[in-house]
Amino acid sequence: MFGEIDAVVSGYIGDAEQIAVILDAVERIKAANPKAVFVCDPVLSDEGRVYVDGEIVDAVLNGLVPHADWLTPNAYELGMLAGREIDGLQAARDAARRIGKPIVVSSVRTAIGIGNLYSASKVEWFCETVRLPRAPKGTGDLLSSLFVARRVRGEAPAVALEAATGAVYDVIVRSLAAESDDLVLPAAQDVLEEPVTWPLARPLEM
Repeated sequence: MFGEIDAVVSGYIGDAEQIAVILDAVERIKAANPKAVFVCDPVLSDEGRVYVDGEIVDAVLNGLVPHADWLTPNAYELGMLAGREIDGLQAARDAARRIGKPIVVSSVRTAIGIGNLYSASKVEWFCETVRLPRAPKGTGDLLSSLFVARRVRGEAPAVALEAATGAVYDVIVRSLAAESDDLVLPAAQDVLEEPVTWPLARPLEM
């Protein structure tokens, strides 16, 4: 079974003791499938607020992140990883480069809205949409999952970034229309696969 797994995505951690279990699973999966990737979504904070205790923050930053092949933090979490404030796209780019792993940074604020940055060796892409009045919790988790799913099935990083960004935007729109405090994922399955919105990613000068 492990040999059929192409990616492991870690998310919210409720107890620091989970780290060892996750790393053990990753090790077993990679032994069975050396091409499998471990993606760490360091679900620690958002909009300037850390919502887990210090022990979990330390366990994720020093236990999971060093073992990850890819990272998918939001802009504030990137700041925690890099030890600096992320106040815009350039700051996100600088911090992502210093980390030195393929990384998707969500919720990067821009003049026209909000965007997602893909940064890897010798290539960077940025994809943005207009900022909506509000967004239910879980949009970063959804973006990570959609991006990774498209990458492991062979799509190029820019295409996967565009599709994931558009799909998340569409789900938020439907959730707001339904006046829901949660993402209406069961009713939005169609746009997860075929987004209505398809924002174009632009390459950034290195």
